[in-house]
Amino acid sequence: MPEPSREIFWNVSAPWIMYALATIATAIFIWALIRIPRRWRVGRPANRFNHLWRRSGVFLRTAFTDIVIHRKFLGADRKDWRPRELYAGLAHFFIFSGCIVLLLGAFLDFISHYFFHFLEGNTYLAYSVVTDGFGILAIIGVVMVVLRRYVKRPERLDNRWDDLVTLSLIFVVIITGFIVEGLRMAATEILIEPGWSVWSPGGWVFAKAFDGMGQIPLQLWHFGLWWFHTFLSLGAIAYVSLYNTKLFHIIWDTVNVFFRNLWPRGALEPIDLEKTERFGADRIEDFTWKQLLDLDACTRCGRCQDACPAYFSGKVLNPKKVIQDLKTHLYDVYPGIVKLKPAEKRAEMLGGVITDEVLWDCTTCRACMQACPVYIEHIDKIIDMRRNLAMEKSRFPEAVREALKSLGTRGHPYRGTTAGRTDWMQGLNIATVGDAKDIDILYWVGCSAALDERNMKVAKATAKVLQAAGIKFAILGDEETCCGDPARRMGDEYLFQTLCRQNIEIFKAHNVKKILATCPHCFNSLKYEYRQFGGEYEVVHHSQFLAGLLKDGQIKVKSPVSLKAAYHDSCYLGRYNDIYNEPRAIVKAVSGRNIELPRRRTSSFCCGGGGGHMWMEEAPDQRVNIRRTEEVLKTGADCVATACPYCLTMLEDGLKAKGAEETTKAKDISELLAEALE
Repeated sequence: MPEPSREIFWNVSAPWIMYALATIATAIFIWALIRIPRRWRVGRPANRFNHLWRRSGVFLRTAFTDIVIHRKFLGADRKDWRPRELYAGLAHFFIFSGCIVLLLGAFLDFISHYFFHFLEGNTYLAYSVVTDGFGILAIIGVVMVVLRRYVKRPERLDNRWDDLVTLSLIFVVIITGFIVEGLRMAATEILIEPGWSVWSPGGWVFAKAFDGMGQIPLQLWHFGLWWFHTFLSLGAIAYVSLYNTKLFHIIWDTVNVFFRNLWPRGALEPIDLEKTERFGADRIEDFTWKQLLDLDACTRCGRCQDACPAYFSGKVLNPKKVIQDLKTHLYDVYPGIVKLKPAEKRAEMLGGVITDEVLWDCTTCRACMQACPVYIEHIDKIIDMRRNLAMEKSRFPEAVREALKSLGTRGHPYRGTTAGRTDWMQGLNIATVGDAKDIDILYWVGCSAALDERNMKVAKATAKVLQAAGIKFAILGDEETCCGDPARRMGDEYLFQTLCRQNIEIFKAHNVKKILATCPHCFNSLKYEYRQFGGEYEVVHHSQFLAGLLKDGQIKVKSPVSLKAAYHDSCYLGRYNDIYNEPRAIVKAVSGRNIELPRRRTSSFCCGGGGGHMWMEEAPDQRVNIRRTEEVLKTGADCVATACPYCLTMLEDGLKAKGAEETTKAKDISELLAEALE
């Protein structure tokens, strides 16, 4: 009795035709791999070939969690693996895993047929049930996607012709493969021991359907459909390669993940002001080659659109559209397939392809980049275009202009304030670093806590907790100026670097080694961006420091606050710096009744104050802080706790706008802790 196995070219003559076609399809595929990246090379250099060993390790870990397990497709966080997009994630996983296994199966077929015959007996039966099983999953996935795209039709998905062609190709290629398999089994079961076909469930269904057909019709249909399946499969490879269609994202996404950013998430790339002739990005060539690779890697899944607080609140910014519009512009400027040269006429990128309003809508919250499953870097492009508007064209909203003017002349963006840097500390007996000796840490107060009346209470509360713990600290006092973060996020890199270098010199003069910051924006800039200019310091956020004091027993809660508190994750503390647990530990220690907001941790919703929006005017019906405040109020919380002065200001304004300031309070975690200590 023969062992279970299968002859690849059963009932097929002239297989050399298939190999000729496969050679042509492979050549077109390789040509596409060479041709398409030529467009990226019109961009500026980017050092993404550094740290290859580390990069490879990061890529392998990311490939496992985000590609194999589909973490981001399911909408899960690194800290919270509960899937929030189960349907879409499973549909993509079924298609992806099914196609990969079927391709691997074809490769094993080739090896077994031409080199050493190992697909026989139980090995063949296991191979057959696995490949057929995953092929069935791929078909289920296609059906799920079709129902979602064309029946449910979520807003974030913009259906194009290529989407339908891609899904149709996958479906027809797999179905015809199963039909060919079923025809072969129906014919050969007449000649060999029956019973093997159940190990090929995809083909078995069709074999049962063809039961009763004569041998000649079975062979004729098998011969015709075998060649149709082959032509279609190889033609799909050629089509995808020639037109760089959506299916080609499998290649570019893999490349994009490998070349993802390895430096700290919160650190923008600096400009060498002495060597750079053009500031920021005004033309498509002003982006780096990696930023242009992003454009081809985008799959238009729309996860960034769903995550964007600006888009959610009704503004014109749509991060998916920004990437897609830039991609269209790139292909319009460099349309050639064989020869790559710029078009004689091109649309204006700034003010035309991407409007000023779109760029100024961004709060730099990083929700788009967090949601993207293929690590596209939206914010870097937006900031590069802002840099050109600010430094080349002097084109920005009036409120931004005034804030930058105040930064340049007064060292802070609060142009209307009359407060001084040390007014908040009256009666607290706090030393300045010039007068203090043997201090443990420098308390960087920041512009908001020093100059904004509401946030002065945060500075006082933080100082009181430090004093209660016996921490030896001092402040810069009148020597302190803005860290420069608002200037950098609003596009004025020159002003940022001026403030940065000035502060570094002050730190050197006072031999500063360790810095405590209450503002996540200051914390992020001092910790990561000052390194770019030689400023290496140990920087801690007050949520980390105060939580450490509680944990070590240096302070103890004497009078727990009787309230139900909901903690709001700051974008620059959470998504940028992975600080999630320490603020919650403080809220829990203080109240014991903390609750979670519906959007939290990596999927937290922005307060609306980042990216310079603390100083911008917005239409009442488009305010991000109102949307976040509504989420807070739905929880029934007595208090929304924050760890960021921007968030505190924006949420208080939101509570006032909703008429809820008497029933729901907004407080910094340091204020809650100081109250509990008293």
